[in-house]
Amino acid sequence: MPYKGLGSPAGRNAALFVVSMLLVIGFWGHANFYSLGFLPLVVVGGALTFVMLKVIMWANGSMGWGRRSAGTLLFSPDDVKLVQYGSKTTAVRPLRRTRMRAGSIYEAKLSVVSDRSFSRLLVTDVYRRRLGQFTEEEAVRDGARSLDDFRRKWEAAYGPWDPARIARVIEFRALGPSRME
Repeated sequence: MPYKGLGSPAGRNAALFVVSMLLVIGFWGHANFYSLGFLPLVVVGGALTFVMLKVIMWANGSMGWGRRSAGTLLFSPDDVKLVQYGSKTTAVRPLRRTRMRAGSIYEAKLSVVSDRSFSRLLVTDVYRRRLGQFTEEEAVRDGARSLDDFRRKWEAAYGPWDPARIARVIEFRALGPSRME
């Protein structure tokens, strides 16, 4: 088995535990506060610190705060407020090769060359659907007022409407402003 170093979960957990114990050792000078003794203090204090740091890391990961962005999802200027306020929860794009995966976090931007993103998005589902199969409800989740409005927006952005054409549907949840803001 190849050496994974701190890149593996076991390596990161071991390093975190060692740092936890070193933090407790650093406070050894406060003898009145730590009357347990050196070894029990290191083991118990280190374990409790380790658990607290793991809880913080879990919260960061589950809320998307500490996770690195997997890429970019582009939007029109009209979509910015809809995405930020949760009115737009779906993006429909032409079918192209992509590695977009559910569970990944993406930066919402207006342009590929822009350094600034306006929101972080957690992609909850990615699937394919023919344009002719879209419903009124799905059009509204994409930020359109109606199915006809959705069709007009599609034609303006991607060309002629073909009911047999397959599109990629990306469902997401806005996690809040980007760290870049």
